[in-house]
Amino acid sequence: MLYLFHWNSDYLVREKTLAWKKAFIAKHGEFNLTHINNILDFDTNQIAETLTAAWFFTDKKLVIIDNLPLSATAKNVKLTAAADFVLKLLPNLSSDTILVFSSTTPDKRSKLYKYLTKNADLQEFNSNDVWDISRVIIRKFPNKIDSSALQLLCQYKANNISKIISEIEKLLITRDKISRQDITDHIMPELEENIFQLIDDILSLNVPAAIAKMNIILDQTNIYGFYNNLLANLRTQIFISKAKQVWIRDVWNALKLWNRAFLANRSYKISHTQSQRLYSELIGLDKKMKTWKIIGSDLWDFQLEIEQVFLKVL
Repeated sequence: MLYLFHWNSDYLVREKTLAWKKAFIAKHGEFNLTHINNILDFDTNQIAETLTAAWFFTDKKLVIIDNLPLSATAKNVKLTAAADFVLKLLPNLSSDTILVFSSTTPDKRSKLYKYLTKNADLQEFNSNDVWDISRVIIRKFPNKIDSSALQLLCQYKANNISKIISEIEKLLITRDKISRQDITDHIMPELEENIFQLIDDILSLNVPAAIAKMNIILDQTNIYGFYNNLLANLRTQIFISKAKQVWIRDVWNALKLWNRAFLANRSYKISHTQSQRLYSELIGLDKKMKTWKIIGSDLWDFQLEIEQVFLKVL
């Protein structure tokens, strides 16, 4: 029996995997369970025996393999070879084996993924937007966090369920219920969320607010890390804008926006031409920096160049 737990929420996938482990151990015992966190920790003989050999004294065995199929970003020759080896074994899977693959955002182009879509029970765990995430959190922490506090925490942690839960657990050590004030006093927003708010100002043509937020971010972040993150987020917005221009349906899925799917439904004052020009001007700063054509050599000089691009284009 084959199963694939997948989609874009690492937390929900791990939660489901843990629930299956607990249920199986209660019924069949821990000896009949093999959980492979890293496929490279097992040699080919161990993998083959685990998947294809019949086990005595038991009706069922559960094998869980994490991070297979591989994600599109897993550019590792050894991992790819291991995934291909597992794929060859699947037609000979032992009849008493329940095999669960656990993988967030798997590469849908891979041979293993294509095989599983035809031969396995696929279960998707998707945190598509803040409402999905809120339902998960409220179910896990009933009456432990105010709705406004949860909304703000989701923003601060860029809708990352694992980080949100971690922060809630830490705060609940010293209080019975979490307020919005607790979030503002004790939680630091992620760089990604700060950048997103700044991008929102840029696309709304609110340059003074964008520059003010940039100054706040750079009090905590290296400017080169900020610059690269800024470009990445602008690039996403340009792709969304272009997709809308050519009438691509289901933009969030086509561009793999995952928990940023709501971006596809937003509209801004900035034109597509303006956003492209802004991106080009910012990219040009990288060339200026590498060819020593920036005004000065301090980090402040680079920040000033970015501000000048905002003012020039917007």
